[in-house]
Amino acid sequence: MTSTDSFDLFGLPRLYKIDLVALEHKWKTISAQVHPDRFAAGSAAEKRVAVEWSARVNEAYRVLKDPVKRAEYLCALAGFVHDERNQSAMNIEFLENQMAWREALELARLNQHTDDLKALQTSVLEASNTYECLVGDLLDQHQWQTAGDRLREWMFIQKFSQEVTQAMRATRDHDRNRESQT
Repeated sequence: MTSTDSFDLFGLPRLYKIDLVALEHKWKTISAQVHPDRFAAGSAAEKRVAVEWSARVNEAYRVLKDPVKRAEYLCALAGFVHDERNQSAMNIEFLENQMAWREALELARLNQHTDDLKALQTSVLEASNTYECLVGDLLDQHQWQTAGDRLREWMFIQKFSQEVTQAMRATRDHDRNRESQT
């Protein structure tokens, strides 16, 4: 079994928009073929190769099924590697939006307003979905530089979404503790 890249490994086109159901089916099929248990009675070399292939198949699947990792991978295949140290300045509108979100998050944390956090999370998820579509379109049109720039912004949004989720958990935990004390 030979493969040049993860898309080739699963017989998929090098596109952002892939059939995730087909990817999962192909992953299960290939995983069954190369699983180390199938080579338990084999030579040490066969066992080693099976472990290597199994790891390769699982890593390829992990990358392709994750939207951000798939986008990063496509950029890397095209020679545009994400490197935070060598990035151009971000769009001012994007930065202003980030600042507004951060202020809203801090205010909601300070006041422990669950509804405000939910509204912020909704806004962030909408932005993330918009960026996923935008980045996917740019990648599939081979607009690597612009896709890389938008991908970087999308990654900021994803990270911020995790912060909002953590704040929501903390607020819920605080509310539960307060309720249990009354």
